[in-house]
Amino acid sequence: MTETANDLPILDEVHLKRQTMDDPDLEVEILSLFINEAERLLRQIEEAEDVGKCIDRFHAMKGLARNIGAQKLALICGTLENGDSEDIREVRTAVENVIAYIRTAEGDVEPL
Repeated sequence: MTETANDLPILDEVHLKRQTMDDPDLEVEILSLFINEAERLLRQIEEAEDVGKCIDRFHAMKGLARNIGAQKLALICGTLENGDSEDIREVRTAVENVIAYIRTAEGDVEPL
């Protein structure tokens, strides 16, 4: 059975806790950095005039998402990176969902 984005949670908190060694301060710092970088990459994707640059940014976003356990976002970026979809609105929605989830779950996590 092939996994789809709809099968995945917005954020795998077990993965995030493992990545941050269950340190709440480190978790907040990592999530703040994620917000900054995800917003920057998303802008670059939306402004890219070159397909190669877009693919490079999808790859970077995929890695960023995997680092914190945002597997749904990672899967969407992988699909776009491989050329299996051309709808970048999916990545914008996924980024917005992860950021909203972070801010709801972690309180007022803001970009650094």
